[in-house]
Amino acid sequence: MVHNKKISIVLILVLSIGLILTACGGNKDSDGGKNGPAAASDNNVGDNGASSQDPITLNAFLFNMDKRQALEETFKEFTKQNPGITVDLLVNDQDYYTVLKTKIASNDMPDIVMGEYGDLKELGDAGHILDLSGDDYINNYSQQIREQMQTTDGKIYGVPLDVSGMGIYYNKDLFSKAGIEQFPKTQQQLHEAIDKLKSANITPFALAVADGWTLAHSLFTTISGTTDDLKGLVTTVEGGGSIESDRLTEGFKTLDMMFANADPQASTNNYNASLSLLAQGKVAMLQQGYWALSSIKDINPDVNLGFAAIPYSNKEEDAKLGVNVNVSYAITTESKHQEAAKKLFAWLTTKEGNAIANEKMQQIPVIEGVEVSSNPIADDILAYKNEGKVVPWSQVLMNGSTRTEAESLMQSYYFNKKNAQEVMNSISASWGKK
Repeated sequence: MVHNKKISIVLILVLSIGLILTACGGNKDSDGGKNGPAAASDNNVGDNGASSQDPITLNAFLFNMDKRQALEETFKEFTKQNPGITVDLLVNDQDYYTVLKTKIASNDMPDIVMGEYGDLKELGDAGHILDLSGDDYINNYSQQIREQMQTTDGKIYGVPLDVSGMGIYYNKDLFSKAGIEQFPKTQQQLHEAIDKLKSANITPFALAVADGWTLAHSLFTTISGTTDDLKGLVTTVEGGGSIESDRLTEGFKTLDMMFANADPQASTNNYNASLSLLAQGKVAMLQQGYWALSSIKDINPDVNLGFAAIPYSNKEEDAKLGVNVNVSYAITTESKHQEAAKKLFAWLTTKEGNAIANEKMQQIPVIEGVEVSSNPIADDILAYKNEGKVVPWSQVLMNGSTRTEAESLMQSYYFNKKNAQEVMNSISASWGKK
Protein backbone atom coordinates (compact mmCIF):
# COMPACT_ATOMS: atom_id res chain seq x y z
CA MET A 1 0.00 0.00 0.00
CA VAL A 2 1.47 3.36 -1.01
CA HIS A 3 2.19 5.89 1.72
CA ASN A 4 1.23 9.55 1.31
CA LYS A 5 4.68 10.74 2.18
CA LYS A 6 7.30 11.43 -0.45
CA ILE A 7 10.82 10.19 -0.81
CA SER A 8 13.54 12.51 -2.03
CA ILE A 9 16.67 10.66 -2.99
CA VAL A 10 19.95 12.43 -2.29
CA LEU A 11 22.18 9.79 -3.75
CA ILE A 12 25.45 9.93 -1.86
CA LEU A 13 25.74 6.20 -2.41
CA VAL A 14 28.14 4.22 -0.33
CA LEU A 15 28.64 1.80 -3.19
CA SER A 16 32.24 1.45 -4.22
CA ILE A 17 32.26 -0.95 -7.13
CA GLY A 18 35.31 0.39 -8.85
CA LEU A 19 33.69 0.97 -12.20
CA ILE A 20 35.55 4.24 -12.34
CA LEU A 21 39.09 5.33 -12.22
CA THR A 22 38.44 8.66 -13.88
CA ALA A 23 36.19 11.26 -12.27
CA CYS A 24 33.86 13.58 -14.15
CA GLY A 25 33.70 17.32 -13.80
CA GLY A 26 31.27 19.04 -11.43
CA ASN A 27 27.54 19.04 -11.91
CA LYS A 28 25.75 21.75 -13.78
CA ASP A 29 22.78 23.28 -12.02
CA SER A 30 19.87 20.89 -11.77
CA ASP A 31 17.15 23.34 -12.66
CA GLY A 32 14.13 21.11 -12.80
CA GLY A 33 15.00 19.70 -16.20
CA LYS A 34 16.31 22.61 -18.28
CA ASN A 35 19.55 20.97 -19.36
CA GLY A 36 19.35 20.26 -23.05
CA PRO A 37 20.44 17.33 -25.19
CA ALA A 38 23.75 17.10 -27.02
CA ALA A 39 24.80 20.21 -28.89
CA ALA A 40 24.59 18.53 -32.28
CA SER A 41 21.18 18.58 -33.95
CA ASP A 42 19.47 16.12 -36.23
CA ASN A 43 18.62 17.74 -39.55
CA ASN A 44 15.19 16.17 -39.25
CA VAL A 45 14.48 17.50 -35.75
CA GLY A 46 13.46 21.07 -35.06
CA ASP A 47 14.10 23.06 -31.89
CA ASN A 48 10.96 21.70 -30.26
CA GLY A 49 11.84 18.11 -31.11
CA ALA A 50 9.28 17.94 -33.90
CA SER A 51 10.30 16.87 -37.35
CA SER A 52 10.68 19.64 -39.91
CA GLN A 53 9.42 17.16 -42.51
CA ASP A 54 8.20 13.78 -41.31
CA PRO A 55 7.44 12.53 -37.79
CA ILE A 56 10.11 10.36 -36.19
CA THR A 57 9.44 6.96 -34.62
CA LEU A 58 12.12 5.66 -32.27
CA ASN A 59 12.25 1.87 -32.04
CA ALA A 60 13.17 0.71 -28.54
CA PHE A 61 14.05 -2.96 -27.93
CA LEU A 62 13.89 -3.65 -24.17
CA PHE A 63 13.55 -6.60 -21.79
CA ASN A 64 11.63 -5.33 -18.77
CA MET A 65 8.23 -6.80 -19.54
CA ASP A 66 6.76 -5.97 -16.13
CA LYS A 67 7.44 -2.26 -16.79
CA ARG A 68 6.09 -2.22 -20.32
CA GLN A 69 2.85 -0.39 -19.66
CA ALA A 70 4.55 2.15 -17.39
CA LEU A 71 7.24 2.78 -20.01
CA GLU A 72 4.68 3.21 -22.76
CA GLU A 73 2.82 5.76 -20.61
CA THR A 74 6.11 7.54 -19.88
CA PHE A 75 7.03 7.73 -23.56
CA LYS A 76 3.57 9.15 -24.34
CA GLU A 77 4.24 11.95 -21.85
CA PHE A 78 7.45 12.69 -23.72
CA THR A 79 5.58 12.75 -27.04
CA LYS A 80 3.07 15.26 -25.66
CA GLN A 81 5.97 17.67 -25.18
CA ASN A 82 7.71 16.58 -28.39
CA PRO A 83 4.88 15.81 -30.84
CA GLY A 84 7.24 15.04 -33.71
CA ILE A 85 8.77 12.06 -31.87
CA THR A 86 7.07 8.84 -30.82
CA VAL A 87 8.55 5.71 -29.27
CA ASP A 88 7.60 2.22 -30.49
CA LEU A 89 8.36 -0.33 -27.78
CA LEU A 90 9.30 -3.97 -28.46
CA VAL A 91 9.81 -6.08 -25.34
CA ASN A 92 11.41 -9.53 -25.14
CA ASP A 93 12.04 -11.07 -21.72
CA GLN A 94 13.27 -14.36 -23.20
CA ASP A 95 16.79 -14.66 -24.64
CA TYR A 96 17.07 -10.89 -25.01
CA TYR A 97 20.80 -10.78 -25.75
CA THR A 98 20.60 -13.68 -28.18
CA VAL A 99 17.90 -11.85 -30.13
CA LEU A 100 19.88 -8.63 -29.94
CA LYS A 101 22.98 -10.32 -31.35
CA THR A 102 20.82 -11.67 -34.18
CA LYS A 103 19.65 -8.14 -34.90
CA ILE A 104 23.26 -6.96 -34.95
CA ALA A 105 24.27 -9.71 -37.36
CA SER A 106 21.35 -8.94 -39.69
CA ASN A 107 21.84 -5.15 -39.58
CA ASP A 108 18.43 -4.79 -37.98
CA MET A 109 19.38 -2.76 -34.92
CA PRO A 110 16.71 -0.64 -33.21
CA ASP A 111 17.32 2.96 -32.14
CA ILE A 112 17.41 2.20 -28.41
CA VAL A 113 18.48 -0.91 -26.46
CA MET A 114 19.09 -1.62 -22.79
CA GLY A 115 21.46 -3.59 -20.60
CA GLU A 116 23.65 -3.82 -17.53
CA TYR A 117 26.98 -1.98 -17.35
CA GLY A 118 28.99 -4.98 -18.61
CA ASP A 119 26.61 -5.69 -21.46
CA LEU A 120 26.62 -2.12 -22.71
CA LYS A 121 30.39 -1.87 -22.38
CA GLU A 122 30.74 -4.97 -24.53
CA LEU A 123 28.38 -3.52 -27.15
CA GLY A 124 30.01 -0.11 -26.99
CA ASP A 125 33.55 -1.42 -27.29
CA ALA A 126 32.39 -3.37 -30.35
CA GLY A 127 31.06 -0.17 -31.91
CA HIS A 128 27.34 -0.95 -31.69
CA ILE A 129 26.21 1.81 -29.30
CA LEU A 130 27.12 5.46 -28.80
CA ASP A 131 29.41 6.96 -26.20
CA LEU A 132 27.20 9.53 -24.45
CA SER A 133 29.83 11.00 -22.15
CA GLY A 134 29.98 14.30 -24.03
CA ASP A 135 26.23 14.97 -23.93
CA ASP A 136 25.03 17.80 -21.70
CA TYR A 137 22.28 15.78 -20.00
CA ILE A 138 24.88 13.48 -18.44
CA ASN A 139 25.51 16.34 -16.03
CA ASN A 140 21.99 15.85 -14.65
CA TYR A 141 23.45 12.90 -12.72
CA SER A 142 25.40 13.37 -9.52
CA GLN A 143 29.11 12.62 -9.67
CA GLN A 144 28.61 9.49 -7.57
CA ILE A 145 26.12 8.12 -10.08
CA ARG A 146 28.28 9.07 -13.07
CA GLU A 147 31.09 7.07 -11.50
CA GLN A 148 28.90 3.95 -11.70
CA MET A 149 28.02 4.68 -15.32
CA GLN A 150 31.51 5.47 -16.61
CA THR A 151 34.08 3.01 -17.94
CA THR A 152 37.71 3.21 -16.92
CA ASP A 153 38.52 5.13 -20.10
CA GLY A 154 35.81 7.72 -19.48
CA LYS A 155 33.03 6.47 -21.76
CA ILE A 156 29.35 6.30 -20.86
CA TYR A 157 27.35 3.86 -22.95
CA GLY A 158 23.99 4.05 -21.20
CA VAL A 159 21.73 6.12 -18.94
CA PRO A 160 19.97 4.57 -15.91
CA LEU A 161 16.59 5.83 -14.70
CA ASP A 162 16.57 4.42 -11.20
CA VAL A 163 18.43 2.92 -8.27
CA SER A 164 17.32 -0.56 -7.27
CA GLY A 165 17.83 -3.19 -4.61
CA MET A 166 18.19 -6.96 -4.69
CA GLY A 167 17.24 -9.01 -1.66
CA ILE A 168 14.39 -11.07 -0.22
CA TYR A 169 10.73 -10.11 -0.16
CA TYR A 170 9.00 -11.57 2.89
CA ASN A 171 5.35 -11.71 3.89
CA LYS A 172 5.07 -9.99 7.28
CA ASP A 173 1.70 -11.57 8.04
CA LEU A 174 2.99 -15.09 7.43
CA PHE A 175 6.10 -14.38 9.49
CA SER A 176 3.88 -13.18 12.34
CA LYS A 177 1.68 -16.27 12.04
CA ALA A 178 4.79 -18.45 12.38
CA GLY A 179 6.01 -16.48 15.40
CA ILE A 180 8.95 -14.83 13.62
CA GLU A 181 9.47 -11.31 14.94
CA GLN A 182 12.05 -10.01 12.48
CA PHE A 183 13.79 -11.08 9.31
CA PRO A 184 16.84 -13.32 9.93
CA LYS A 185 20.28 -11.72 9.82
CA THR A 186 22.32 -14.96 9.97
CA GLN A 187 22.16 -18.35 8.31
CA GLN A 188 21.28 -19.98 11.65
CA GLN A 189 18.41 -17.54 12.14
CA LEU A 190 17.23 -18.24 8.59
CA HIS A 191 17.30 -21.97 9.29
CA GLU A 192 15.24 -21.43 12.44
CA ALA A 193 12.76 -19.23 10.58
CA ILE A 194 12.33 -21.89 7.89
CA ASP A 195 11.57 -24.49 10.57
CA LYS A 196 8.97 -22.21 12.17
CA LEU A 197 7.30 -21.55 8.84
CA LYS A 198 7.14 -25.24 7.99
CA SER A 199 5.74 -26.02 11.45
CA ALA A 200 2.95 -23.53 10.69
CA ASN A 201 2.34 -25.26 7.32
CA ILE A 202 3.72 -22.30 5.42
CA THR A 203 5.94 -22.89 2.39
CA PRO A 204 9.13 -20.87 2.97
CA PHE A 205 10.26 -19.93 -0.56
CA ALA A 206 9.08 -19.43 -4.12
CA LEU A 207 11.49 -20.12 -6.97
CA ALA A 208 11.30 -19.61 -10.73
CA VAL A 209 13.61 -22.34 -11.96
CA ALA A 210 12.13 -22.27 -15.47
CA ASP A 211 13.46 -18.72 -15.86
CA GLY A 212 17.17 -19.27 -15.39
CA TRP A 213 17.95 -15.59 -14.95
CA THR A 214 16.23 -15.63 -11.56
CA LEU A 215 18.61 -18.34 -10.32
CA ALA A 216 21.54 -16.48 -11.86
CA HIS A 217 20.57 -13.49 -9.75
CA SER A 218 20.72 -15.68 -6.67
CA LEU A 219 24.33 -16.43 -7.57
CA PHE A 220 25.14 -12.78 -8.25
CA THR A 221 23.80 -11.63 -4.89
CA THR A 222 25.78 -14.39 -3.20
CA ILE A 223 28.99 -13.22 -4.87
CA SER A 224 28.34 -9.61 -3.88
CA GLY A 225 27.24 -10.49 -0.38
CA THR A 226 30.36 -12.53 0.42
CA THR A 227 33.10 -10.07 -0.55
CA ASP A 228 34.14 -6.77 0.98
CA ASP A 229 36.07 -5.71 -2.12
CA LEU A 230 34.23 -6.32 -5.37
CA LYS A 231 36.74 -4.17 -7.25
CA GLY A 232 39.54 -6.39 -6.00
CA LEU A 233 37.59 -9.52 -6.94
CA VAL A 234 37.10 -8.25 -10.50
CA THR A 235 40.81 -7.51 -10.79
CA THR A 236 41.59 -11.02 -9.54
CA VAL A 237 39.21 -12.70 -11.98
CA GLU A 238 40.33 -10.64 -14.96
CA GLY A 239 43.88 -11.59 -14.08
CA GLY A 240 43.04 -15.28 -14.38
CA GLY A 241 42.13 -15.88 -10.74
CA SER A 242 39.03 -17.38 -9.18
CA ILE A 243 35.94 -16.04 -7.44
CA GLU A 244 36.25 -18.91 -4.98
CA SER A 245 36.62 -18.05 -1.29
CA ASP A 246 35.67 -19.56 2.04
CA ARG A 247 32.95 -16.93 2.43
CA LEU A 248 31.48 -17.63 -1.01
CA THR A 249 31.54 -21.37 -0.35
CA GLU A 250 29.72 -20.70 2.93
CA GLY A 251 27.26 -18.49 1.06
CA PHE A 252 26.16 -21.42 -1.08
CA LYS A 253 24.64 -22.91 2.08
CA THR A 254 22.05 -20.13 1.98
CA LEU A 255 21.21 -21.05 -1.61
CA ASP A 256 20.86 -24.66 -0.51
CA MET A 257 18.33 -23.64 2.16
CA MET A 258 16.34 -21.63 -0.36
CA PHE A 259 16.36 -24.38 -2.97
CA ALA A 260 15.54 -27.17 -0.52
CA ASN A 261 12.59 -25.32 0.99
CA ALA A 262 10.83 -24.05 -2.11
CA ASP A 263 7.27 -24.73 -3.21
CA PRO A 264 6.64 -28.11 -4.91
CA GLN A 265 6.24 -26.58 -8.39
CA ALA A 266 9.52 -24.67 -8.25
CA SER A 267 11.16 -26.64 -11.05
CA THR A 268 8.50 -25.56 -13.56
CA ASN A 269 7.60 -22.14 -12.19
CA ASN A 270 8.52 -19.08 -14.23
CA TYR A 271 9.05 -15.54 -12.98
CA ASN A 272 5.37 -14.57 -13.06
CA ALA A 273 4.36 -17.72 -11.22
CA SER A 274 6.83 -16.97 -8.43
CA LEU A 275 5.47 -13.45 -8.07
CA SER A 276 1.92 -14.81 -7.88
CA LEU A 277 2.85 -17.24 -5.11
CA LEU A 278 4.28 -14.43 -3.01
CA ALA A 279 1.47 -11.97 -3.76
CA GLN A 280 -1.22 -14.53 -2.92
CA GLY A 281 0.39 -15.48 0.39
CA LYS A 282 1.16 -19.04 -0.69
CA VAL A 283 4.85 -18.68 0.20
CA ALA A 284 6.62 -16.57 2.78
CA MET A 285 9.71 -15.44 0.85
CA LEU A 286 11.03 -14.72 -2.62
CA GLN A 287 14.43 -13.50 -3.67
CA GLN A 288 13.97 -10.77 -6.27
CA GLY A 289 14.74 -7.17 -7.11
CA TYR A 290 12.81 -4.03 -6.33
CA TRP A 291 11.68 -3.93 -9.96
CA ALA A 292 9.23 -6.78 -9.22
CA LEU A 293 7.16 -4.77 -6.74
CA SER A 294 4.75 -3.21 -9.22
CA SER A 295 3.89 -6.62 -10.69
CA ILE A 296 3.42 -8.11 -7.22
CA LYS A 297 1.11 -5.26 -6.26
CA ASP A 298 -0.86 -5.69 -9.49
CA ILE A 299 -1.67 -9.22 -8.34
CA ASN A 300 -2.49 -8.26 -4.74
CA PRO A 301 -2.34 -4.58 -3.76
CA ASP A 302 -2.87 -5.43 -0.09
CA VAL A 303 -0.07 -7.96 0.40
CA ASN A 304 1.98 -6.94 3.46
CA LEU A 305 5.64 -7.25 2.48
CA GLY A 306 9.05 -6.31 3.78
CA PHE A 307 12.41 -6.36 1.99
CA ALA A 308 15.65 -7.52 3.56
CA ALA A 309 19.26 -8.49 2.98
CA ILE A 310 20.03 -12.16 2.44
CA PRO A 311 22.18 -13.70 5.20
CA TYR A 312 25.22 -15.50 3.80
CA SER A 313 27.07 -16.13 7.08
CA ASN A 314 26.48 -16.38 10.82
CA LYS A 315 27.73 -12.84 11.45
CA GLU A 316 24.91 -10.29 11.64
CA GLU A 317 27.18 -7.53 10.41
CA ASP A 318 27.64 -9.40 7.11
CA ALA A 319 23.96 -9.03 6.18
CA LYS A 320 24.05 -6.26 3.57
CA LEU A 321 21.60 -5.39 0.82
CA GLY A 322 22.58 -5.25 -2.84
CA VAL A 323 21.93 -1.69 -4.08
CA ASN A 324 23.02 -0.28 -7.44
CA VAL A 325 21.96 1.82 -10.38
CA ASN A 326 19.56 -0.30 -12.39
CA VAL A 327 19.72 -1.26 -16.05
CA SER A 328 20.59 1.51 -18.50
CA TYR A 329 19.26 2.62 -21.87
CA ALA A 330 21.56 3.10 -24.86
CA ILE A 331 21.47 4.51 -28.40
CA THR A 332 22.72 2.34 -31.25
CA THR A 333 25.25 3.56 -33.77
CA GLU A 334 22.98 2.33 -36.57
CA SER A 335 20.09 4.53 -35.48
CA LYS A 336 19.06 7.10 -38.08
CA HIS A 337 17.47 9.21 -35.35
CA GLN A 338 20.24 9.58 -32.81
CA GLU A 339 19.50 13.19 -31.94
CA ALA A 340 15.81 12.43 -31.40
CA ALA A 341 16.86 9.57 -29.09
CA LYS A 342 19.18 11.93 -27.24
CA LYS A 343 16.30 14.35 -26.81
CA LEU A 344 14.35 11.51 -25.16
CA PHE A 345 17.31 10.73 -22.90
CA ALA A 346 17.69 14.39 -22.01
CA TRP A 347 14.05 14.50 -20.91
CA LEU A 348 14.24 11.21 -18.97
CA THR A 349 17.18 12.56 -16.96
CA THR A 350 15.53 15.86 -16.02
CA LYS A 351 13.71 16.13 -12.71
CA GLU A 352 10.39 16.23 -14.54
CA GLY A 353 11.00 13.28 -16.84
CA ASN A 354 12.72 11.15 -14.22
CA ALA A 355 9.89 11.80 -11.76
CA ILE A 356 7.27 10.79 -14.34
CA ALA A 357 9.12 7.61 -15.29
CA ASN A 358 9.77 6.49 -11.72
CA GLU A 359 6.31 7.39 -10.45
CA LYS A 360 4.75 5.27 -13.18
CA MET A 361 7.23 2.40 -12.70
CA GLN A 362 7.22 2.67 -8.87
CA GLN A 363 11.00 2.91 -8.79
CA ILE A 364 13.58 4.83 -6.76
CA PRO A 365 14.77 7.83 -8.82
CA VAL A 366 18.38 8.10 -9.89
CA ILE A 367 18.32 11.88 -10.38
CA GLU A 368 19.14 13.85 -7.27
CA GLY A 369 16.22 15.70 -5.70
CA VAL A 370 13.44 13.88 -7.58
CA GLU A 371 10.38 13.07 -5.47
CA VAL A 372 8.00 10.16 -6.02
CA SER A 373 5.45 8.34 -3.87
CA SER A 374 7.02 6.21 -1.20
CA ASN A 375 6.24 2.63 -0.24
CA PRO A 376 7.44 0.22 2.47
CA ILE A 377 9.84 -1.65 0.17
CA ALA A 378 11.55 1.54 -1.00
CA ASP A 379 11.74 2.60 2.64
CA ASP A 380 13.46 -0.68 3.55
CA ILE A 381 16.02 -0.24 0.76
CA LEU A 382 16.75 3.34 1.77
CA ALA A 383 17.11 2.28 5.42
CA TYR A 384 19.92 -0.10 4.45
CA LYS A 385 21.51 2.60 2.31
CA ASN A 386 21.31 5.20 5.05
CA GLU A 387 22.92 2.80 7.51
CA GLY A 388 25.72 2.00 5.07
CA LYS A 389 24.72 -1.68 4.99
CA VAL A 390 24.83 -2.10 1.22
CA VAL A 391 26.97 -3.83 -1.38
CA PRO A 392 27.09 -3.27 -5.15
CA TRP A 393 25.85 -5.76 -7.71
CA SER A 394 28.40 -8.16 -9.17
CA GLN A 395 26.49 -8.89 -12.38
CA VAL A 396 26.80 -5.33 -13.69
CA LEU A 397 30.53 -5.96 -14.08
CA MET A 398 30.04 -9.15 -16.09
CA ASN A 399 29.59 -9.46 -19.81
CA GLY A 400 26.39 -10.84 -21.29
CA SER A 401 27.84 -14.26 -22.03
CA THR A 402 28.88 -14.79 -18.40
CA ARG A 403 25.48 -13.75 -17.16
CA THR A 404 23.82 -16.11 -19.62
CA GLU A 405 26.13 -18.96 -18.65
CA ALA A 406 25.22 -18.38 -15.00
CA GLU A 407 21.59 -19.15 -15.83
CA SER A 408 22.23 -22.69 -17.04
CA LEU A 409 24.86 -23.28 -14.37
CA MET A 410 22.46 -22.42 -11.58
CA GLN A 411 19.70 -24.51 -13.09
CA SER A 412 22.18 -27.39 -13.13
CA TYR A 413 23.06 -26.61 -9.51
CA TYR A 414 19.38 -26.69 -8.55
CA PHE A 415 18.97 -30.12 -10.16
CA ASN A 416 22.20 -31.37 -8.50
CA LYS A 417 24.00 -31.74 -11.82
CA LYS A 418 26.68 -29.23 -10.80
CA ASN A 419 28.19 -28.61 -7.38
CA ALA A 420 29.28 -25.29 -5.89
CA GLN A 421 32.91 -25.85 -6.85
CA GLU A 422 32.01 -26.46 -10.48
CA VAL A 423 29.79 -23.37 -10.59
CA MET A 424 32.56 -21.19 -9.14
CA ASN A 425 35.14 -22.60 -11.57
CA SER A 426 32.92 -22.04 -14.61
CA ILE A 427 31.94 -18.49 -13.66
CA SER A 428 35.56 -17.60 -12.93
CA ALA A 429 36.69 -18.85 -16.35
CA SER A 430 33.87 -17.09 -18.20
CA TRP A 431 34.18 -13.81 -16.28
CA GLY A 432 37.92 -13.73 -16.79
CA LYS A 433 37.70 -13.84 -20.59
CA LYS A 434 38.63 -10.62 -22.36
